Amino acid sequence: MTRLALPPAAAILAAYARARWLAARLNSRARIEAWQQRRLRDFLNRRITAVDAYRDQAGRPLGTYPTLDKTTMMARFERYNTLRLEAAAARAAWQAGQAPPGFAIGASTGTSGNRGYYVISDAERHAWLGVILARGLPGFWRQRLRLAVMLPANSRLYDAANESGRLALRFFDLNAGVESQAATVEAWQPDVLIAPPKVLRLLADRDSALAPAHVFSGAEVLDPIDRAIVEARFSCVVREIYMATEGLFAVACPHGRLHLLEDHVLFEWDDADGAGGLKAPVITDFTRRHQIMLRYRMNDLLELDSQACPCGSSFTAVRAVAGRLDDVFRLNTAAGGRIAVTPDVIRNAVVDASPRIDDFRVVQSAPDRVELSLPRSCAAELGAAKCSLAALFDRLGAAVMLTAEPAELPPPGPGKLRRVRRTCA
Repeated sequence: MTRLALPPAAAILAAYARARWLAARLNSRARIEAWQQRRLRDFLNRRITAVDAYRDQAGRPLGTYPTLDKTTMMARFERYNTLRLEAAAARAAWQAGQAPPGFAIGASTGTSGNRGYYVISDAERHAWLGVILARGLPGFWRQRLRLAVMLPANSRLYDAANESGRLALRFFDLNAGVESQAATVEAWQPDVLIAPPKVLRLLADRDSALAPAHVFSGAEVLDPIDRAIVEARFSCVVREIYMATEGLFAVACPHGRLHLLEDHVLFEWDDADGAGGLKAPVITDFTRRHQIMLRYRMNDLLELDSQACPCGSSFTAVRAVAGRLDDVFRLNTAAGGRIAVTPDVIRNAVVDASPRIDDFRVVQSAPDRVELSLPRSCAAELGAAKCSLAALFDRLGAAVMLTAEPAELPPPGPGKLRRVRRTCA
C-alpha cells in the first residue's frame, strides 16, 4: 500500500514530535543501544538492498560490510543512491539548480579538493528540519521566528524551513561577499543566526544593532577564541550544529554541548593513527532511504566527552570537533622518523601563549617546516607564540624549522577557515 505524503508543515511537525519523543524515551545508554540495534536490523535486512552496491548483501552483521570513504563513494556514486545518479550527473543537476521531482541534490564546499554530492528526498528534508528544531529550537511553534543562514552554498534543505508555516528563513550566500551580506543580515534582524565561526566573529566585531536570541555555529571548527568573543557580544551560548554532506550528526544542547544523533545514526570509532586519543567517526545512518550511508568513514577528528551533561541527555557528548584528519601534522623527528600532532594541540599551544591572541594561522608546508602567522595587531605576541609552539615541538621530539611573522590575515571569505593546516604530503 502506498503511503500518502504529508503536506510539508505536517511532515516537519511529525518529525519534530518524533524526535522529541525519542529524546525523552531514550534516557539511558541501554535504551539507546537497544533502539539502534532494532533500527539497524531493519536497515540491513531491507533498506540497503534499494541501491546497487548492496543489492544482494542483506542481513549480514554490520562489521562484515567494508568501510567507505568519500573517494570510493564518489567514484561509483550511482551504486549508492536509489536514483542511480552518477557523480557527473549530480554535479550538473546541482550546478543547474535542478533535481528529479521530489528530490534535492546538494554538494560540499570542496575544501578537501573535490566536492562530494548528496541525494535527499523531500520527506528526508522535512525530517531533517524536524530533528534540528527538536534539538535546537524546541519551542519554535510558539512564535514565528526569522532565521538567517549564512553559508557558501545554498541547498533545498533550507527551503524546508519556509515550508513549516512557522519559520521565515533567508539564505545569505557568502560567495556574494561576507561584508555586504553582513549589512543585509543586520538590516533584517533575525531571531536565529546560523553561520560559520569566522562569520559570527565578523558580525560580533561590527558595530550594529544585531541581536539574535539564538546563535548556531556550523561548517567549521569553532575555536574557543571565537566562541568567547561571539558569546560576549550576543549574550547567548553559541551552539554548534555538526553537519556535513554525509548527513546531520549532532546538535548542541542549551548548555552548548554537542550531543550525537544516536537515535538516527550508529557511530563506530576509528582510532586514527597519531590522533592522540581523538576519534574519527564511521557512520551508519539507518534513517536514510535514497542514499545509503553504511559504515562511511568521516574525515573529522572528534574529542568525546564522558562527563554527564547538565541537560540530562544520555546521547554521547562531544567536547569538540577538533579538526580534520588531513590537517594532522606529520613532522620529522631527530631520530629519522615521523610524529603526528593534531590540530587541537597546535591550536592550544598558540592561544595559550597570550590571552591577547585573537587570530592565527599555522601551516605545515614540508615535513620539516612549519609557518606561524599572527595578525599585525598581535605582533607583540609573536615571540611568545613562537616559543610556545617551539616548546611543544621540542617536547614531542619533532625536528622542524619554525618561522613566525606578522601578516595581513585574509578576511572571511566563502571557503572554510582552517587555522591549522597541512599542505604537504
